[in-house]
Amino acid sequence: MVQKYFVFTENKCLVFSSYQQDSGKEGWKKKELNSEKFWEFIHLQPHDEILMPFSLAYFCQAFKKVTAAGGLVFYENHLLMIYRNEKWDLPKGWMESGEFPMQTALREVREECGQIELTIRANPPINTFHLYKMKGKFILKETHWFEMSASSNHRLSPQHSEGISKVEFVPFEKVSGKLDNSYPLIRWIWESYKGQNQLNG
Repeated sequence: MVQKYFVFTENKCLVFSSYQQDSGKEGWKKKELNSEKFWEFIHLQPHDEILMPFSLAYFCQAFKKVTAAGGLVFYENHLLMIYRNEKWDLPKGWMESGEFPMQTALREVREECGQIELTIRANPPINTFHLYKMKGKFILKETHWFEMSASSNHRLSPQHSEGISKVEFVPFEKVSGKLDNSYPLIRWIWESYKGQNQLNG
């Protein structure tokens, strides 16, 4: 069975297939692995979704990789959302030394959103990849998104030092509307989760 993997930039979705072989593909050779070349290739493509001519593992070799974790946090029929730097988003952050992804996810949700009692659900995390440029360097961030339940005993407060101005539990039926002002990766996470769990909203 063919497995697909997705890497998001700010405005592109790169699609990789598990069957993809790298040798001789489109003239890309190991000695030519270069982040600038890949970035140029991506942004010269006319479409928002790009079927990549090599494997994800091959692609990853060209970039510095960091790991992060976050949460899809639910309270009744509501999703926890943050408003960060003028965009609606989900709480997440980089993994610290010695942490496991689940520990990072719990810590980041509490740091960014306030006093919340959280329970990790048994479902496996959703893993995403985000490619971006920061301070002149290319970063490939893999994020592990854990499903969580919040108790009724919560006090939300945004972490202003991280550019977060609002934290809200948003009713399912209003989430997609807020995600009109978000990132393709975040919209993809919500649509994937809705499809898998047959949610409305």
